[in-house]
Amino acid sequence: MASRFVPLAPGEPIGVVALSGPVDRVKLEAGLRVLERWGHPVVLAPNLRARSGYLAGDDSARLAGLREVIAEGARLLLAARGGYGVTRLLPRLDLAELAAAGVRFVGYSDISALLNALVAAGGPQQVHGPMAAAGLARPGNERRLRRLLDGELVGETLFRFDARRVVRPGQAAGRAVGGNLSLLESLIGTPHEPQWEGSVLFLEEVGEPLYRLDRLLTHLRSSGRLRGVKALICGSLRGCGPVAQRSERWREMVAEAAPGQAAVVVDLPFGHAARNLAFPIGALVEVDTEVGAIRWSR
Repeated sequence: MASRFVPLAPGEPIGVVALSGPVDRVKLEAGLRVLERWGHPVVLAPNLRARSGYLAGDDSARLAGLREVIAEGARLLLAARGGYGVTRLLPRLDLAELAAAGVRFVGYSDISALLNALVAAGGPQQVHGPMAAAGLARPGNERRLRRLLDGELVGETLFRFDARRVVRPGQAAGRAVGGNLSLLESLIGTPHEPQWEGSVLFLEEVGEPLYRLDRLLTHLRSSGRLRGVKALICGSLRGCGPVAQRSERWREMVAEAAPGQAAVVVDLPFGHAARNLAFPIGALVEVDTEVGAIRWSR
């Protein structure tokens, strides 16, 4: 059963947290200016501009930043950026408590782990989409995210695509799970795995050569995690090998990895590309390759 969607309420505070890598200050300021235009109080984590090697502060600082933002009343939290670090925090987070409090996160990349784990813990639907210092300043990304948060896309079409993007035709309905491929693969065998069975699985990646993409998909398939997936929906693959070679080989890999009856669609605008359209994690979605659409079910 899909989790519930909680729209952004008028005047609701929006938190900005740094749970992963250190944040570029110029990009952060651009994203914060966008949020200020929305007219909501913005609550910033104390570690937002911290740096500890490849992290935005040590584990304790990043956790403390999250807790302070929540303590100040924010329940919708935008990640500042991805990188690495969320999986270090998952064992120390009370996911059931966050779920009961109705906490919703917006992010992608490294944040994928938290989006899926919180839905699995019974929380509300989460949002895979642009982050404060990673894509929010692009007008198209901002407009899409705001419409989604306001509840305007519930029951509407999330993505449209033409026949060139269809690797395997079909119709499917299931809960939207997924995000970054390598991040999701790293959760196998942990308590924080996504709920693969019966899902519509969204995947994207950045900076991985083709052989690593092959390895990641092979592990998902051979571990049995893809056995009950209803559809496989792929986003951007920025920096993942030469474009001409990648295009054909990736289609072959996902067709091989997906269950025989699963619909497979590639090259949709979500993930690490400039165009990163937000969509809900945990929502029921319908895929129909004949009409070329993915719809958010009511």
